Amino acid sequence: MYPAQIETKNAERQEGGWEGTSSMAFPPEVLEPDALQPETWMLGAMAGRSLAMQHLFSRMKSTAPHFRLATVEGEAGTGKLLTAQTLHRLGPAASGPFAPFTAADFLKDPDVFWRQARQGLLWLSRVDELKAEEQRELRDFLERAAHDRMRMGASATAGPLQLVAGASQPLRRLAVSGGFRSDLAAHLTAIRYALPPLRERRDDIPLLAAIFLRRWIREQSRMLRGFAPGTLARLASHEWPGNVRELEGVIAAAAVECPGQWIRPVDLPRLTWPAPGVAVVSEAAAEDPNLDRAILRHITRVLARCNGNKVRAARMLGISRSTLYRLLDGGGEREETGRETGHV
Repeated sequence: MYPAQIETKNAERQEGGWEGTSSMAFPPEVLEPDALQPETWMLGAMAGRSLAMQHLFSRMKSTAPHFRLATVEGEAGTGKLLTAQTLHRLGPAASGPFAPFTAADFLKDPDVFWRQARQGLLWLSRVDELKAEEQRELRDFLERAAHDRMRMGASATAGPLQLVAGASQPLRRLAVSGGFRSDLAAHLTAIRYALPPLRERRDDIPLLAAIFLRRWIREQSRMLRGFAPGTLARLASHEWPGNVRELEGVIAAAAVECPGQWIRPVDLPRLTWPAPGVAVVSEAAAEDPNLDRAILRHITRVLARCNGNKVRAARMLGISRSTLYRLLDGGGEREETGRETGHV
């Protein structure tokens, strides 16, 4: 299910708790913040053990030293700024400044801001929100900067070594629909990093939850041991419209509310469930042939229909409650046997 460092006990779950344990016993199927060894699955401050994130990390490491211009695309809360900061540390501009601006603010005085990023990385967020005239201004400025770079050389240029644009919507798709200049979209997305939403990388939720809890413990100097049974299952069945940023806020709020040492499902803030019968499934997920992820998506849809009630969901699925917990916490029964771990 998880790496061997996680301590578990396979006591039978009962409706009101667990059997065969005293108040001082180690609860069954819990997660301690350090148990997943988060550093193993991190690139800079980014974290992910899912196949999608491991592939992204590999591509970032191989391309960051070489690109001049790139785009990071992803929904709000997926970590676009953090991705840009990681690319900065991996690339040739690491010894120079990291200069963040919204694209609209940058265009208010581009020559000054361009020089502020000299020999560093310039981060332009919200490029997809630029108006038509602003898009033209950015295209013209980048063409002029590219001409100056060719004439003077990278070492003599007064601007950044690398530029990364950020967008919440895919720029090429916007260009097809007429919402973005096609020439500017093509120029910005020659190198493109697409961040998956959290609902498409649910197997990263335990890792991210552990990292956020450990960070909270360090900042608040309060002793919490980890997550009690059912907590990770509750987190895994949420759709996370706010993505990783929303998860971080939920963990912090639960830590504040927790009266003991283990964060329980009841300590979590109220999570908004999707309407019955409505599931958020991306086109990529619909075409995903992986059996374990298909099972998890089906379970998530059933949980949504049951408003998060796992007892009712287990009955509808025709499985025991403990099997439902195992599938949610582990992402699939085959992970438990070690035949398919999702690691890269």
